[in-house]
Amino acid sequence: MAEKKKVDERRSFLGPDGITSYYIAAPTSDDIRGADWEYSKMFTRCLMEGITTAAEMLDLLRRRGIIGPEFEQRSAELSEELTKKTLALENAKSMEEKRELAIEVAAAREELFQWNQRQAGPMNNTSEQISDDVRLEYLTACMIETEDGKRVWNSYDEYLTEQSQALAVRARFEVMLFLQGLDSDFLEQTPEAQAMREIESDILKQAEEALKTIEQLEKEEEEKKKEEKPKKKTKPKTTKKRTTKKKPKDE
Repeated sequence: MAEKKKVDERRSFLGPDGITSYYIAAPTSDDIRGADWEYSKMFTRCLMEGITTAAEMLDLLRRRGIIGPEFEQRSAELSEELTKKTLALENAKSMEEKRELAIEVAAAREELFQWNQRQAGPMNNTSEQISDDVRLEYLTACMIETEDGKRVWNSYDEYLTEQSQALAVRARFEVMLFLQGLDSDFLEQTPEAQAMREIESDILKQAEEALKTIEQLEKEEEEKKKEEKPKKKTKPKTTKKRTTKKKPKDE
């Protein structure tokens, strides 16, 4: 009996070259302990260098009026507006309506994102977030493998000195999505992205049908020309009049 081929259940992604595949393996207990240790070291270093904590940053943002009741209210309004437009997009019937609503949903999502950045941006520079970034980088160094199961980086330091920054950044992004339970193409699964793909598909379908119609018309025209054979032009017959010479009269 033939042995069944083992299915590789690891999540994969293509590298910056678009050819090489890399795989994400679940972290071991040692990997997690090592990541937590790097987090602790960086957090202590941040505190000693005077970098604000998340709690301190929130207090600072409130004192300066960057966040607060008005910020929360506007954020809720933008979220509600995005939800309404998304529902309208899901219920749209015509392609034209879907196209317009997809653009509106994308704009509403971007507006909400930019508004929330008033809080998220500064919070990315706190001791906790900086330490969490280090933890993510450590796990990335441990979790990325080649197809045969070998680690791409043998150590955290090797990951930090990776010459291909594009690979290091892409790997970190993929690991972050993996740990958050998100698919690599989660941005392509938004309602507006799906609607735009549907619209593109419809446009391509219409273009193909139009091309087929043109080809059919050209084919019919060619057949029509073949059936209509040109008539040969015949020269009209001309009859020469016989001329009789008059005899001269006898003098």
